[in-house]
Amino acid sequence: MFKNYLLVALRTLLANKLFSAINILGLAIGLACVIMIALFVSHETGYDRQWANAGRIHRVMRTFTPGSGTPDLHLATNAPQVGPLLKADYPELEQVVRLNNNRLILSRPDSNEAYYESNIYFADPEVYQVFDIPLLSGSWEGALDGPFQLVLSESLARKYFGSVDIVGQSITVNGLVEARITAVMEEVTHSHIAPNALASISTLNAMFGEAYMNNWASNNYHTYIVTPPGYDIDGFTTGELPAFLRRHLDENINDFTYFSTLPVTDIHLKSNRDNELAANGSQTVVYTFGAIALLILLIACFNFMNLSTARSMVRAREVGMRKILGGNRGQLVVQFLGESVLLAALAVVAAVGLVELLLPWFNSLLDLNLSLNVADKPVELAWLLALIVVVGLLAGSYPAFYLAGFPIAQVLKGELTGGGKGEAIRKTLVVAQFAISIVLIIASGIVLAQLRHAISLDKGLDSERVLIYTGNNTAGLGDSYEAMKQELLRHPEIVSVTAANLMPSDQNTNADGVRFESEAPEVIGMAYLNVDYDFFETFDIDFIAGRSFDRARGTDLFVEPDADNPNTTAAYILNESAARQLGWTPRQALGRWFEVTRGGEDRRVRGDVVGVVEDVYFSSIREAVKPLYYRLMPHDNPRSPFPNLQRMAVKVSGDNLQETVDFINRTWQRFNPALPVQQSFLEQNYAALYDAERRQGNIFTVFSIIAVFIAGMGLFGLAAYMTERRTREIGIRKVLGSTVLGIVRLLSLDFCRLVVAANLIAWPAAWYFMRSWLAGFAYRVEISPVIFMMAAALALIVAVATVGSLAAVTANRNPVLALRHE
Repeated sequence: MFKNYLLVALRTLLANKLFSAINILGLAIGLACVIMIALFVSHETGYDRQWANAGRIHRVMRTFTPGSGTPDLHLATNAPQVGPLLKADYPELEQVVRLNNNRLILSRPDSNEAYYESNIYFADPEVYQVFDIPLLSGSWEGALDGPFQLVLSESLARKYFGSVDIVGQSITVNGLVEARITAVMEEVTHSHIAPNALASISTLNAMFGEAYMNNWASNNYHTYIVTPPGYDIDGFTTGELPAFLRRHLDENINDFTYFSTLPVTDIHLKSNRDNELAANGSQTVVYTFGAIALLILLIACFNFMNLSTARSMVRAREVGMRKILGGNRGQLVVQFLGESVLLAALAVVAAVGLVELLLPWFNSLLDLNLSLNVADKPVELAWLLALIVVVGLLAGSYPAFYLAGFPIAQVLKGELTGGGKGEAIRKTLVVAQFAISIVLIIASGIVLAQLRHAISLDKGLDSERVLIYTGNNTAGLGDSYEAMKQELLRHPEIVSVTAANLMPSDQNTNADGVRFESEAPEVIGMAYLNVDYDFFETFDIDFIAGRSFDRARGTDLFVEPDADNPNTTAAYILNESAARQLGWTPRQALGRWFEVTRGGEDRRVRGDVVGVVEDVYFSSIREAVKPLYYRLMPHDNPRSPFPNLQRMAVKVSGDNLQETVDFINRTWQRFNPALPVQQSFLEQNYAALYDAERRQGNIFTVFSIIAVFIAGMGLFGLAAYMTERRTREIGIRKVLGSTVLGIVRLLSLDFCRLVVAANLIAWPAAWYFMRSWLAGFAYRVEISPVIFMMAAALALIVAVATVGSLAAVTANRNPVLALRHE
């Protein structure tokens, strides 16, 4: 019986080559999309599940709620002493560890070659008990117990030493100290952490002292806890953490700060806080991609249903003869479902080939390294087999029951009942296909429009021809920054040079408590930026009122308070949002006093507001512009081991660009021989902020084209069948004087109506979903009706071109041949 079913199925496929090819190709393309998206979804949802205690690891995070119109600050990090205090207060916690992320300069002691290395984590000794990273050499026991101990990743070990057997050797850090290598670890992948090296956290104590490690204002430590099995983490978060804060922080700080927790397995998709260790994924993107995969699969399955039911007349007599010869409905259903599963199997084989061909492109689009290893991964093979069965049953169920239900008598007479119902279902499927395609086209257009809006938005500054140079967190821009600046300004192509602790396009999480002139002065939180002279001139930031910082006015400089001089002075410049928050117009702000608290209420820096500048879009337009004050700072900071200014901006004329860049690099190396050159263009930094949106736009566009193509293939097959059935009618119409154009219009009109109906369904759905997507941006485009009209026009063009071309071919045939048809 099975052999008979298989032979019939193969003969049917070969006897109807066009429809078989359309079905297999349409399903294969759809399944290839599904497989690639499934690989992406599996990758994104699998982060941080490799740890032995993954289900019990939680990150403890800090949120500031300064109020008074200042946006809340949601940090992924915490203060340095939070970890030890949690361990002391809650002994039931199995483990508490901290990670402090840094970018350091590493070099071999016997080499002059030094390199910046990112993701160097200072970590507690017990870090391996939370994140059980395998070692290639050495042992975790004692690896991070003492200061100046380092565990290197395999890639850094091979980069600097050419081997992983380097335990006991030393490496120089920031050109200042030597750290002893105690172990070499495997590369960490598929995790929100990606350490190139782990350094002992006691190194920070040794270098900067206990005071640095007990600073509640230093929120740079990722803090993780491991809870015992069955622990009530929700109760801990809502009950214990507020009590913890009350014990260890004074009331003023408690008023605007709170802690929260997040499972480590949720960080990649559900966390989008400031100070993340890496750019996380998006749960919305995962859901969106999953929906796209399902929609494309449905389009491909709809094609199969449509073509199978449309060709029901061809197979009706076969059904009738099988029933006369004793075949029952169940056997016929099994036969037709078997054909569908066979076709799905062929489509899956073709889809796997397409995936292997397209996966490198897909990886480059997503900046990932996905792979399909069916031979090495039985789970993936099982999923593919399940996909064959599911798709075969999904696509073939309706045609199978539809064909098997034909009555014998009417079948043999050529009179099929339910024809109107079958026609209605076919039209419904065509409408569904094009509705899905139109939604994807509209989504693609809106994503690209938002991306163009983000890139072309007036940022409030001039980012063209500005180069950014980065120092490190201990040396900053070097002791000779002022001399280097003057040397650079002697070059005729260099327009301006300035420095700051952060540059435009950076994420600014810095904030201070400030007070301002009012009837009842109160302390509020406000973001700040440490800047050098010429900052506003370098970026062409316009002043709405007042002036810039002036070298001729010594009182402009921010003077750090200390025990001997607790009240010092400075001049301040506000952005427009800050002035508005304080209740001032730009003109009213001038001359008003503004005060910053430094290290407690007893130390204050008070001065006048001397200028108000336009708001600047420092980060991406997902975030609203923050109220911000600027303060003029020297390079060195007497209150901290870290310099005030760590990044330098150089504006050039654009003439002889390469020669100018080479001159800047040589000058940097001459004044800072221990600091490697790390340079970028500001325009590129801003563009990098929207890489995720750019990838989404590209993917939406590609999958929209695929959806339209699959829908067009189905329409082509359906139109081919319909024109074949109406060949005789077309011949009669030509004999009676109809033109080719008239016949094309006649045959295309029904399909155009279906596309119009698809638009009526797609438009509200697309508007709803894309409005929700745009809500993630503080500054967004309006949804333009032009995008909807263009999507409708594209769908109509595809329908008319597909159906019209077939109708034109049929209409141009000799009417005599048409009348002999059938």
